Amino acid sequence: MLDNRTITAGSHQNTSVLAFRFRLSACLCVFICLVSAVTTFAQSASEPESLPFVPINYTSSAITSDETARCLNCHASRQIKLVEQWEQSTHAKEGVGCYECHKAKPADPAAKNGHFSFSVQLPVSPLTCSECHPGQYASFASSSHAMAFETIKDLPLRTESPILFETSCAICHGNELQMKRGRMLNNTWPNHGIGRVNTDGSRGNCAACHGHHDDSLQRARSPETCGKCHHGQGGPAYESWKASRHGNDWLMTAASADLNKNAFKPVNEPLMRPDCFVCHLAPAAETATATHNPGERLSWNLAAMQSRHSEDWGTKRMQMQAVCRNCHASTQIDQYYRRFDAAVLEFNRFAEIARQNASASAALPKSFDKIKAAAIGGRVGAAMLSPLHTREALEKLTSDH
Repeated sequence: MLDNRTITAGSHQNTSVLAFRFRLSACLCVFICLVSAVTTFAQSASEPESLPFVPINYTSSAITSDETARCLNCHASRQIKLVEQWEQSTHAKEGVGCYECHKAKPADPAAKNGHFSFSVQLPVSPLTCSECHPGQYASFASSSHAMAFETIKDLPLRTESPILFETSCAICHGNELQMKRGRMLNNTWPNHGIGRVNTDGSRGNCAACHGHHDDSLQRARSPETCGKCHHGQGGPAYESWKASRHGNDWLMTAASADLNKNAFKPVNEPLMRPDCFVCHLAPAAETATATHNPGERLSWNLAAMQSRHSEDWGTKRMQMQAVCRNCHASTQIDQYYRRFDAAVLEFNRFAEIARQNASASAALPKSFDKIKAAAIGGRVGAAMLSPLHTREALEKLTSDH
């Protein structure tokens, strides 16, 4: 039998063990609470404010697919204005929504797989658009717009400062997208340049002219859209056009034209002066069709130190003259081209003289770039009937470099 002292000692031991366990449990609880509080504080300090509550049954004004309806359940309360723009678009009226444009093939590097059971991509390529617009895609693919990246891909700036390249040259010309599992690499995305090289192998970006979610025909037909890239010393097409009689009077009649009209033929519209769209893209006659290749009617390659006729230039010239003939007599058109051809050859001559002088004086490479830019600007001025730009370019070519 155990005496009283043994029982008392055992009781004390049990009490001590229970007390130790209680204190240990209390410490663990306090520690867990502190860790939770610190984590919450760190997250609140480093992360942005939480997104607004997402409705689970968003009702769109457009009739959508089940997949797009699921997209809208999340994005309608987050990208509010984006969705509003889309709902007013022709695409929305035709039942083309988020999923139809942003769906991706799982193997595409731009694809983000497992996005709520979908494979999606942010950059929408012309191949996606070609599913509904095959003719427009084929026309665009043959254009210099689609190949715009090729003209800048070897610039030293691309490797010396990729960020500055992306925020300058690539804004208009595009860049080669580098992506992996839907995430951008080397700051190549976002990029909306018209000659963008996409991860699916296609070239171009329809949204450069048409916009992203409101698919505005008016935007694509507006000279201001063309002017965001076709301006400046190296190709002042927009400024030259505005300085010409064509550009000077365009707004007087363009305001009464419905530039969002689906089947837009300038010969049937109240336009009395042409702009970029009328001359380079729109149907030249009532029985003609539009094009997505703005170089389809250009008989000269003006963007060079020495201009040369483009391939099949005679056919291209006749196509442009068909546009001119809607307003001008044939004799006037013929005389314009005689003068224009002579002006191109003269700028070739002055550019060569300036180049030789620069070579003889061991000028810096930038001097040759300035000579080329002046020659291009002068030819564009002659093409657009802007004496201001023609004269300024000639002064630059004949001055000391």
